Amino acid sequence: MRKILVIATGWHFSSHFYEKMIGQIVPNNFEIDYYCVAHREPEDENAISEKEHVRNSEDGNFLNQLDKIMYEHPITKKEIVELGWKFMLEENTVGDMECFNQWAEKHDYSEYDFVLITHDDNFILSDELFIDITNRVDVFKPIVDSRHGTDGHQFNTEVVKLEEDWMFLDNGYTQSLPKAFTPRGSFSFYKKELIDMLPDNKFNMYENGGYGTVYRTGETASVGYDGIKAWNTHAGTFRDFLYEGNLVETTRWLSDMKRVSKYCIEGERGFVSNHRAGENYLQNVQKQLKDLEWI
Repeated sequence: MRKILVIATGWHFSSHFYEKMIGQIVPNNFEIDYYCVAHREPEDENAISEKEHVRNSEDGNFLNQLDKIMYEHPITKKEIVELGWKFMLEENTVGDMECFNQWAEKHDYSEYDFVLITHDDNFILSDELFIDITNRVDVFKPIVDSRHGTDGHQFNTEVVKLEEDWMFLDNGYTQSLPKAFTPRGSFSFYKKELIDMLPDNKFNMYENGGYGTVYRTGETASVGYDGIKAWNTHAGTFRDFLYEGNLVETTRWLSDMKRVSKYCIEGERGFVSNHRAGENYLQNVQKQLKDLEWI
């Protein structure tokens, strides 16, 4: 049997996410392990109170309605485990790929063909994610020789079948953005062979960027976008790893819309309604929901 690993950073605790993510159809000859690596308990008073305004909202805006679906009820640790997730409570150090580093302190990634690292504020749209990924779904591939842009982080793309030659698969890509190639780390797939290439087989999450360093150990309250934007440095660190390892050729995207694919709408700081994702974000979300006949 081949194996897939899913690691979610437990912070926002969207009941919709935990229910829909583990409801993915399992491809033939595969098995899937699901881990929630939490940085606070689901029952923490901050985890619950931060989403109460959404649960009580009567706003008819479709993005707010998606948020309301995401947090329909405060999910508990017991419910997460009963759904089939393995639950780990770790120190609230850094976000994004740090949850993999913490998981890897106690487990062996080499047992798995690939790893999905995901935030738990993503709106899952489909149960066919792994079926498609393992059955040559159409994806977008960067054309290496087309690199352009002010900072050199933009590539033209072509549509190809997802063969076994990919190493990094991200959710969505918008070519017009100046930092288009920089991964968000919110809903991304990593082949075992890519992790083999990482120093100490872990992601570098401790670079000092222009915003300094943010340590959140012991904190259980969310601080919004600006409070932890220093953590965005690590997306650039991983992007540079892809460049330096000649891995642009083996990068793929599920869609040509940043943060949006037919499988997932990525939240930001807990909410789909937070959309610092370029001027076409709203149109992209609406298009995807119309394609799925949700609206």
